[in-house]
Amino acid sequence: MTNISLVIVIIVILLLVLLIMNIQQLEYALLLSKTGSFSAAAKRAKITQSAISQQITKLEQEIGFILFDRQSKPVKQTPNGARFLEKAQGVLLEVHQLRDFAMQIENEVKGSLTIGIIPTLSPYLTPLFINTLSKKYPDVKLTIKELVTNDIIQGIMERELNGGIIATPITTKLKLQYISLFYEKFYILLSPEHPLYQEAEIDLSQISLDQIWLLNEGNCFSDQVNNMCQIDPSRKIENTLSYESNSIDALRRIVEHRGGITFLPELATLNVPVEQEEMIKEIKGQARAREISLVHVKGEPKINLLERLAETIQLSLPTSILNKGEKVVVKTNIKI
Repeated sequence: MTNISLVIVIIVILLLVLLIMNIQQLEYALLLSKTGSFSAAAKRAKITQSAISQQITKLEQEIGFILFDRQSKPVKQTPNGARFLEKAQGVLLEVHQLRDFAMQIENEVKGSLTIGIIPTLSPYLTPLFINTLSKKYPDVKLTIKELVTNDIIQGIMERELNGGIIATPITTKLKLQYISLFYEKFYILLSPEHPLYQEAEIDLSQISLDQIWLLNEGNCFSDQVNNMCQIDPSRKIENTLSYESNSIDALRRIVEHRGGITFLPELATLNVPVEQEEMIKEIKGQARAREISLVHVKGEPKINLLERLAETIQLSLPTSILNKGEKVVVKTNIKI
């Protein structure tokens, strides 16, 4: 069967579905299921509350049963509604896949793409590829959201994101797929006043835990540092200053002005001023690294755009970080 014939078959199947119900009505019903509120769903859909209520009522009349218990706060699915909307999610996915497939047949790379990127990566990675992507694919509208890993996965599963760039591996039973992008090494950033400052390489066993500045608990980068240094997250590190942040640059400035130690991923070292480059130290022994991957739901309709994004990112990076080689990938401790 040719590509065109396959498209025609899929269109016929979907048209049969459309004879029974309106795709827009399905989208409204799923939106209400996510938000649990007619007013919130209407705001997200950019229509009036009465309009979305009417459309969902029409859908219920067409299928012959009630989807939502409107008396509950928040609004909840009925048992039949839950089963129906689970199947509806698959139907909408097929619709979006069909649209994207049609674009691929035309060999056109165009459309909108929304991705999440973790905060410890976004400031360093995004500037490297964004201009190249815009020039190479001017018809692609890219929206980037800086989010922590859990929020990225939630956004992907709720169809608010087409994909996410995160540190992997993660432990999950969700039907996710991964495109490995690169492996960036971990480095140590030392204050010039630190006793180990003159060392070219630092043995992790030499580091005093009370001298380490870490990111917020629950941050995958912080989890990886804990794993490298064998730090018990429940252990209270004695420091006269408590600083909670998801910003690696903020920790770098604290080390610069207050002393101590922190860790930097490889791309973050590219932004360190020349006069501070001697503060960056290699970790002694086998190189530790974090694996960075582009994650998406199985059957993502915009996989073509995600693959083009992955290719553009890799072309924008130093070749030395594209392959794992002899690097040891540090665990993330992420379970979803």
